[in-house]
Amino acid sequence: MTYKITSADFKACVVNKDALPNDSLPVLVLVGRSNVGKSSLINSLTGRKELARTSSMPGKTLTINYYLINNEFYIVDLPGYGYAKASKVTRQKIQSMMDGFFMECKNMKGVIQVVDCRHDPSALDLQMSEWIRAQRFNGFLVLTKADKLSNQQLLKMQKRILPHFRGIFPVLYSSKNNTGQDDFLNAALKLLAGTPLINYDLKDTKKPVSDRSRSKLKEQSDNSSKPLNQSAAKTPRASSDVSKRKRRNPRFKKKNYDGEPRKNKQIDSK
Repeated sequence: MTYKITSADFKACVVNKDALPNDSLPVLVLVGRSNVGKSSLINSLTGRKELARTSSMPGKTLTINYYLINNEFYIVDLPGYGYAKASKVTRQKIQSMMDGFFMECKNMKGVIQVVDCRHDPSALDLQMSEWIRAQRFNGFLVLTKADKLSNQQLLKMQKRILPHFRGIFPVLYSSKNNTGQDDFLNAALKLLAGTPLINYDLKDTKKPVSDRSRSKLKEQSDNSSKPLNQSAAKTPRASSDVSKRKRRNPRFKKKNYDGEPRKNKQIDSK
């Protein structure tokens, strides 16, 4: 039976661990890069367009926001990571808030990592995934903005993204048309019930990410990387291709050993 959200309320805006709600309701946590679509995800799940504030400018969520769902559990939206234009003081403040939250939140049932399905995971996405596994947290993966790609492109990107998140249950989601909503809610219920959705024994199909590779991934993620559905510039043909075309051209006559053009043999029709 599909779970339905009938009530959703913005309950608390927290900037330090002392202000965390002290009730016993279970907590599901959303983590992800800035502007990955966590606020739109919450609005889509609850059917309320303005419950969580959305913005086209990344780095706007600088607080820990609690949303009470059906008076049964909280969905908690943590500040997005990886916003390059944030000041050093702001990044340190966010890091301190998140550290305090994970230390003091006693009723956390799972961590839901949100990534953009149009892009390869960044170095910070991979670092967060490794940290979740190191802490032995339960959780699952959400690939947002699925409506931005065609079905063929979605399959291609899933093959590229999922091997980086070994053994983690994935949900493909679109906040625009609510694709994946039932899958998300069913997975959330399993987290609340304590059902494991991360297989810690499953080996990663990707090689471990070295520090050098991390720096390259971070540099790529900080730059304006194009989504998959944007056209890429055409690469010029190599010079070797020109010689191949000449060899295939029947009008190009080969020369014999003394440098004279080879004469075509005439067929005797008799």
